[in-house]
Amino acid sequence: MNETQNKLSLTGLEFRIGITIVICLLMCKLCELLGFSIQALAACTGAVMCVQEGGKASFGACKNRVVGVICGGIVGIAVVFLDNLIGIDLVFYLLVGLGIMANFLLCKVAKLPLVQARVSCMTVLLVVLVLGGPARINYAIGRFIGTLVGALVAWGVSTAWEKLSNKEK
Repeated sequence: MNETQNKLSLTGLEFRIGITIVICLLMCKLCELLGFSIQALAACTGAVMCVQEGGKASFGACKNRVVGVICGGIVGIAVVFLDNLIGIDLVFYLLVGLGIMANFLLCKVAKLPLVQARVSCMTVLLVVLVLGGPARINYAIGRFIGTLVGALVAWGVSTAWEKLSNKEK
């Protein structure tokens, strides 16, 4: 019975992720009320990926996440520009595949861990597939801003939690 109870309880990390998501959503809403839109999904995804046990570990995760989104966004925008120039579906499919390969190379240059490079490929795919035409570029920029917001909130929550935990000890 004790083992089942442990499986059904939240860890501190899971609790911090929930808090971070609430803060991200509140920040997105506040920005919306001020006339500036932030992609809530990008912010929340960044937060989930970046909250770690401590501030230093969260900072490393945030750095990797933001660099991965930059790499994926750059490659995705390049694919979009070429697609807008060429406009042939079969060529677009080839461009997407080549873009994924280019993204892996860019992530290697940036010295991202393989798992982050794979996540960065999701950014490429989201940029080129979610919307059509030039709107894809705005999506890429919005995704970066949302991810940056989520990463900063995650780092802030992780750092504050760590400091509060250390004060209690």
